[in-house]
Amino acid sequence: MRLPPHERDTFEARLESLFGDKLRPVEESFEAIQKFKDGSFAMGDLGLMLYTNGYNLRGTSTRHPNGLAYHDGENLFGVGYFSKEDSPAKHLHIVAPKGPGKVAAVTSFIAAVRDAGLAQNSVYVRHLPPEDHAAFLAAGFAPVTTDPWHPVAPEEDETHPNRVYYLDTLLEEQPDGSLRVGNLTGAEHRRYKSKNRLAFRRFENFLQRNDHLELRIRPYGYTEPEIRRARAVVEGYFDARREQGTLVGSTPEDYRALITQRPGGQNERDYFAHLGGLFLQDGEEIPVMFFAGERTGPRRASLYCTMTMRFPERLTGVLKDSTGFTAIPQYIWLTVFQKMWRHGIREIDAGGSEVKGLDDQKRQLGGRAEKTHWVVG
Repeated sequence: MRLPPHERDTFEARLESLFGDKLRPVEESFEAIQKFKDGSFAMGDLGLMLYTNGYNLRGTSTRHPNGLAYHDGENLFGVGYFSKEDSPAKHLHIVAPKGPGKVAAVTSFIAAVRDAGLAQNSVYVRHLPPEDHAAFLAAGFAPVTTDPWHPVAPEEDETHPNRVYYLDTLLEEQPDGSLRVGNLTGAEHRRYKSKNRLAFRRFENFLQRNDHLELRIRPYGYTEPEIRRARAVVEGYFDARREQGTLVGSTPEDYRALITQRPGGQNERDYFAHLGGLFLQDGEEIPVMFFAGERTGPRRASLYCTMTMRFPERLTGVLKDSTGFTAIPQYIWLTVFQKMWRHGIREIDAGGSEVKGLDDQKRQLGGRAEKTHWVVG
């Protein structure tokens, strides 16, 4: 469901008249955002662009397609405006509020918007760690059960917990400095403790059997040819999930800002964006992965886009032997983890999931649960 043309533009123009220069495009807020990074998942250029994005079909902004951030000098949060899948009603979204007065700042922001005749419906505040969730509830906000965002995923991709990877439990550093994929430890991983290691080896064997192919994963530069390849990966991923009937909530447009807008800072230092393809001997490239994440703490990063083309039937006529190709997701995740390790990252938050199947995949890769929450205002 699309909002009527320019509806979000009109809403955002009214917000700007209310809040002036406290409200800025996310891509112009890098320095402010840096001050509020505390290791939490959504607090970053890419995180706020993902969750406030104006490419969303149910809340399209032509003026601020990468979303807006509110910063009053002491507090900061993202601002989005969307409708649900099954209703034309529009809802203000407050994303990842931070700062010493975050509850009061969000409360007064919502009150000002409502006093101006805007945001007549439920307002959602999301990406709240447990202690902030409790603080907002104590301030009079309601639990999300009073007005779920989606019947299957009431807190969208926070319905199932964020999964955080502690890399020293997944990777083993060798005396020569190289990294090896190891077995998972702990009783909770007993049933699949060797799954990562075996999947990594299985895809290595696939590459050996298909020696006419070379997998290359390189830093993403946001050039037009790279953007086309990244979009092909994302759109292909969603096409395949749509065919399987496993789509809930998300759309390819949710990731467009991450594909097209270079975040602040430098790649492989402040953010981590990688594009990968299978190269044939004649130089042709078949795009197979796009990952985008950001450093959210000295040794911690968040991954916001982790798309892999994992369906061998889409490579008809290319593969000599498809055996082992389906291990490509684990292989690419673990390869990206190794790259991020070499840039000082030891903890990676891969976010939550709308459905249990996606959460199971992250859990079996070794991710530990860290739940965040929504409230309704």
